Amino acid sequence: MGTTPLSTRSTIVALIATSTLLAGCSDSSDRPPVPPSTLSVIPLAVPEGAPGEMPTLRFRAILDVPQPRDVSISFETSAVTATAGEDYLDTVGDVTIAAGSLETFIEVDVLGDAEEEPAETLALAFSATGNVTATADTVTGTIANDDSACDAAFEVDANPWRVNGADPLNYAHRGGVIDFPENTLFAYAEVALAGADVLEMDVYQTRDNELVILHDLDVDRTTNGTGNVVDLTLAELKALDAAYWFVPGAGTPHDRPEADYVYRGIATGDRPPPPGYSASDFQIPTLEEALQRFPHELINVELKPDLDGRGDYEQQMAALLQRYGRRDDIIAASFVDEAANNFKAVAPCVHTSIPLDQGSLLVLGALGDGVIPPVPEHVAFQVPPDTSQINPAQLPPGFFLEVVTEDFVTDAHNANLAVQVWTINTCEEMLRMMELGVDAIMTDRPILLEQLLNTPAAERSCSD
Repeated sequence: MGTTPLSTRSTIVALIATSTLLAGCSDSSDRPPVPPSTLSVIPLAVPEGAPGEMPTLRFRAILDVPQPRDVSISFETSAVTATAGEDYLDTVGDVTIAAGSLETFIEVDVLGDAEEEPAETLALAFSATGNVTATADTVTGTIANDDSACDAAFEVDANPWRVNGADPLNYAHRGGVIDFPENTLFAYAEVALAGADVLEMDVYQTRDNELVILHDLDVDRTTNGTGNVVDLTLAELKALDAAYWFVPGAGTPHDRPEADYVYRGIATGDRPPPPGYSASDFQIPTLEEALQRFPHELINVELKPDLDGRGDYEQQMAALLQRYGRRDDIIAASFVDEAANNFKAVAPCVHTSIPLDQGSLLVLGALGDGVIPPVPEHVAFQVPPDTSQINPAQLPPGFFLEVVTEDFVTDAHNANLAVQVWTINTCEEMLRMMELGVDAIMTDRPILLEQLLNTPAAERSCSD
C-alpha cells in the first residue's frame, strides 16, 4: 500500500473534520427544540424530634418533563416563625436534577427539642438554571410540634367546627370523587388549591401495619389491582395505579373507552404527570404522606375497623397524629362505634364526631319534643340529609326519616355540636343545606360547592 504525503493527509483530516462539524450543525438545526420544563417545589412537613435529634425537613423539587441536561437549583432558607440556630440550621446550597430525571430533594436539618409550642415555619427561596420555569420562587416548610401530650380531653367552649351563621365548610369527600381520582395526593392538592376547607380521607391498615388512604375494603373499584387492603403490603399497594378507573365528572366507571381514563398510567410511569406532580401523587398514599403534604389543611380522618384484630390500629393512628401535632385541626370519625371509642380512649385530645350507633340514638331521641343532650366528648354530628343514603339492610323495612331539618340543626347547635352533612352532590341540595344552617357539606363535587360559596348569597342559583 502506498504512503499518503503528510500534507495530503492533513488536508484530508481537515476536510473530514469540517464536514463532520457541518453535518452536526445541520442535524442540530433540524432537531426540534427541547420544550421547557415547569419546576415545582413541594414542602413536606416533619416532626421536630426530641432534644439531640436532627430530623430532616425535605422539599421535593419536581419537573413536569425531563431535560436532556442537568438542572441546577440554588436555594437558601430564612426564618418565618421558626428560629435559625434553635429550631433549624440555616442552609444555603445547590442541588441537581440529573439529565433525564424528574425530581430531587432539598434537605434542611431540624433541631429537636422538648418544648411545647405551635408548629413553626421557615421559608425556602430557590431559583433554577437551564430550560426551566419555576411556579414560584419561595415556599414555606413546616416543623410540626410533637411534644404536646394527648392524655386530656379537649375543651370546646367555642366549638371551632361550628360556623355560627356563616357559610358551611366545603368538605372534599375523598378529595372529590367526581372531580378528581379519589383519595390521591393529586386530588387533595387540587381541591385545596381550589379552596376546599376540609380534606376527608378514609384510612385502612395494610398487611404490614402501614396506614393507607383508601375508602373501600378492597382495591378493585379504583385501581388496576385486586384484593383486600388488609391482605396486601404497602409495597404491593404502591405498585398500583390509584387513578386507573377515574373519569372526570363520572367517578370510577369501568365501561368507558380507553381515552376517557385521562390519568391512567401516570402512577406507573406510562404517562407524564401534570405540572407540579409526580407519579407517586397518583398512587395509594399513606396517612403520613398526607400529613407531610398538608400540614395546614383541616383534615377529616375516617377510622375503619381493626381488620387484622391486633388491636393496634387506633393506637397507631393516634401516635401518628400526635407526632405531627395534629389535634384541634383534625376530626376523627367512624361508622364503627368500637373503632371510635377505642380511638377516643387513646387520643382524648383529638376532636371527634359522634359515632354511628350513639348518634342514631341521639337523633331518634330528639324527634318530636325531644332535645339533644350535651355530648362534651365530641364536636360534631356527621349525618346524611335523610335515611335514603343508608344501606337498606341496616334499616327496618320501609323505614324513612328526614334527618337534617331546621329543628335538628337548632337542637344540635344548642348542644354545641356542629352539623356536617354527607354526601351532597347536587346544586339544589347544597343550597337547601345552606338555608338550613348546617356547618359543613361533604361532597364528591367540591369544585361545584366552591363555586356556589364564592357567589354572593343573594345571587346563588342552580339555573345554569
